[in-house]
Amino acid sequence: MNTNRLFLLILGLFLFSVAASAQSTAPALKAYYGVKNALVATDGTKAKTQATTLVNALGKVPVATLRATDKKVLASARTSALIISKTVDVAAQRTAFKVLSTNMIALAKATKPAKTYVQYCPMVKASWLSESRNVKNPYYGNDMLTCGSTREVIE
Repeated sequence: MNTNRLFLLILGLFLFSVAASAQSTAPALKAYYGVKNALVATDGTKAKTQATTLVNALGKVPVATLRATDKKVLASARTSALIISKTVDVAAQRTAFKVLSTNMIALAKATKPAKTYVQYCPMVKASWLSESRNVKNPYYGNDMLTCGSTREVIE
């Protein structure tokens, strides 16, 4: 096999792996948005339910498509989602959501499952992912609904 064909084969395998990762993390990103939106609404019961969906979606991500560091991020995200799924206490959920968001941002950057916005709240000094450019703060809900800004777009 000549060098050009080998390069194209390796490139094709790499692109297939990236596409597979993106497809496998898309349901997790959708479930994450459900948790985020429940926290925006200050609805601990809904956040708990959505976090259970997220735990299941993260459990279905094939780790073989991820790098070693991304596997650790995935495990940490799942642990944070599990914490949220075990309580209806919104304050506790928001605390775990900070760690969850840090990990989901890293996963989204690694797999690029869909266009998503990285938003930041200076009051909490924490970021989150959003499906919309419009800021809806999950850390304060109606108390400071639009506090924050879009810092980055992941595509």
